[in-house]
Amino acid sequence: MYFKKKIILLTTFFTFISFLGCETPTNYQNETITNNKSVKLDNNNKKNNSLSIQPLKEDNDITQRQFLNVVLMLPLSGKHYQIGQSLLNSAQLAIEKKNNKKIIFSIIDTGDEEQLLSQLYKILEDDIDIIIGPVFSNKVSQVREITKNEDIPIIALSNNSEIQKDGLYIFGLTLEDEIKELLNYSIKSNLKKYAVLVPRNEFGSRVEREIKKFQSTNNLSSFIFTFYNPNSPDFYNISKSVSNFEERKASLENKIKQLEKENSEKAEEELKKLKKLDTYGELNFEALLIFAQNFQEVSNFSSILPYYDVDPKKVQYIGSSLWAKNLALKEPGLENAYFTSLDIDNRRKFENMYFEIFDSKPHSLAALSYDIVGLISNLHQGKNNFTIKKLHNSNGFIGINGWFKMNSNGNVSRQPKIYRIKNQKFSLLN
Repeated sequence: MYFKKKIILLTTFFTFISFLGCETPTNYQNETITNNKSVKLDNNNKKNNSLSIQPLKEDNDITQRQFLNVVLMLPLSGKHYQIGQSLLNSAQLAIEKKNNKKIIFSIIDTGDEEQLLSQLYKILEDDIDIIIGPVFSNKVSQVREITKNEDIPIIALSNNSEIQKDGLYIFGLTLEDEIKELLNYSIKSNLKKYAVLVPRNEFGSRVEREIKKFQSTNNLSSFIFTFYNPNSPDFYNISKSVSNFEERKASLENKIKQLEKENSEKAEEELKKLKKLDTYGELNFEALLIFAQNFQEVSNFSSILPYYDVDPKKVQYIGSSLWAKNLALKEPGLENAYFTSLDIDNRRKFENMYFEIFDSKPHSLAALSYDIVGLISNLHQGKNNFTIKKLHNSNGFIGINGWFKMNSNGNVSRQPKIYRIKNQKFSLLN
């Protein structure tokens, strides 16, 4: 089997998931995946319209073991099928690392609206131990509503903390953790006045709420929010608004008129300088947080803002984990900017190993799937059986994405890192 021929490559790398005995201090977006090569699935064994991944080796003693029944809910069809396939591949790699035959997967395709609910209802007739997924918030809420009386824990591969609750864990890097880490670092860097650029939608409202919550407890002096229409953003007018360009341009014209009336040598010298400028007066912020929802918007803003005197050499540009991609290194306007991210170095090692197996690049969420499946596999092997309480270890765990701690209320605490873009490289700051 192609997978088995390649599996030897895993033995030197996949050692990231660790069940810690003591706390370890450490530490999203769409990327294209093509030509994924999947581990073999037994498509003939379709129980309740789901696929069951079978053990890769025969084991005569396997019937004597206690199985852990894990449901993977992933978008394996529809427009997000590439994300789902990458997450599925990563889950299988995590199991193969330990050759764990005590875990059985059942797979539900969340991309098939017609079959999703019927498959879920049917699979609930079995003894299900845990659900991993879905990825998107609307699907998570839909599944939670159906399973709320079943006492089945759900570990969603989402980053929307708005939907977390007892028994529903949000495993992605949350907006709250990103903003907290960014602003804590910025305060230590003595930045006090901020402009914030966000879309006018639910995401933008969450950013505003989290920043204001942080501001209220940390004595930060100034936040100015600029909201834009994410459906048809006018990047030029938005950039003008951020910089208060029209008012500062009018101030320049008034200052020039004033100096022209003075008719002095000193005024003439100042006029020569002012006539080279587009605006007059300082910006009313020292740092600009750009929380866009796709990197193309970040690219457009970083290209246009400098033309309206939001100079990245004078203003500190700050961003989210959306910037943790090689495209950011090629943007001149992002030079010297910093942003939050999960562990970039470990992620690259994971991407390289994944590529060796599947001949494609994993989606940026794939490491989440590997981390949680790998952790559950570690907690359910040999004579040890998985229980949900084992996920609530007070010291946390280490995975590819760094340290995380799972709390009974559904919150998954993380400590994201901060990277600066410098000379076309990511430099770790914290």
